[in-house]
Amino acid sequence: MESSSSPDFAEGSTEVAFRPFAFASATTIFVLFGTTGSLYGPLLISFSHKFHLSLPVAGVVVSVHFIGALCGVPIGWLAMKRLRGNLVLAAALVLMGAGAAGAALAGDWTMFLMSVFVIGLGFGGVDFSLNSLLVRTSLRGRAHRLSLANAGYGLGAVIGPVLVIAAHPHNFPLLFGGIAAAAVVLSTTNRGVSAPLLHAEARRHAYAARNTRRRPILITFVVAYVLYVAAESSSAGWIAPQLHQVGFSQTVAGLATAGFWLGLTVGRVAGGPLHRRLSERYLVLGSLGVAAVLSVSAIANSVAPFAYPLAGLALASVYPMGLMWYTVLCPHDSDGFALLVLFMMGGGVVGPALVSLMVSMSGIHAVPLVIASFALADLAVFASALRFTSVPA
Repeated sequence: MESSSSPDFAEGSTEVAFRPFAFASATTIFVLFGTTGSLYGPLLISFSHKFHLSLPVAGVVVSVHFIGALCGVPIGWLAMKRLRGNLVLAAALVLMGAGAAGAALAGDWTMFLMSVFVIGLGFGGVDFSLNSLLVRTSLRGRAHRLSLANAGYGLGAVIGPVLVIAAHPHNFPLLFGGIAAAAVVLSTTNRGVSAPLLHAEARRHAYAARNTRRRPILITFVVAYVLYVAAESSSAGWIAPQLHQVGFSQTVAGLATAGFWLGLTVGRVAGGPLHRRLSERYLVLGSLGVAAVLSVSAIANSVAPFAYPLAGLALASVYPMGLMWYTVLCPHDSDGFALLVLFMMGGGVVGPALVSLMVSMSGIHAVPLVIASFALADLAVFASALRFTSVPA
């Protein structure tokens, strides 16, 4: 991590270190996240049948998950200021496990949604705390760590639809029970994280926050990440329903969803090596442009099962490289990073909800157009960030 000659910034290192087992645990946590998040889309039809709902109403479950995550981020933010990172991770994982157990046992739609909300609470808390720890690791290799750990999310999201196919959709309570057990086990595996409290980071942040250039940078990245999460969550939640509605089997629809996440995984694993050749900003902008084109092509029914996995590959670099871009522009801005993660969860609420609305108004072919619109709008916002230079550290 960068040092400063200023005595105000010399006291106390805030650099985070992961022992090998702890980093493997962090990546596995992202695998669990991806598995959880990817279940909702392939199971929407099963939810609608079990709880006697229309498909757009069942689609609300994705937004409820992200509303919980939106509430979970500030909880994780406050906890990170008072507790060590490994303790925050453990508590949030236990909370996520409790929600998954409730979803497995829920007998009606209201109880199921309440349980999904609790899953989201834990999800948001762990997502913030784990990513905030990763961006505080040594600058050397940080892009590789962010890309590789977040690739675990994509890998888990490949596993989710495959599990749905293997267990059969109507057995989804078993899947949520498995998530509950995995979350509790993973809550015990984070002792190898060395995460100092944020006293020194708070002093650095106080300096960064006083800089007048920080606010427009933060606002720009907040909007950009809301749009990105809207595109990703809309794709994850609506690929399977779109393909099933136009005549493909649930197996094909589930495999296409898994393909989207497989593309995301492969792209994120490649993110570190790509960053050696291309800057984070150009990786972000190029990824969004290609994803928009591929999403539009998914209007054609015969193309959609292939376009969505390629769109996942294209979108892969946006999340980790966007975080790198922000931390380069605003180093030591821990509260700004927290706000960024907090508000980006709003994209998971707005995106699927807007898709549900457009499907109810215009039919299932609205799905790829809405996703492409999110990607194009995100490209425009990220491109506007090219005008910024780094806030002095």
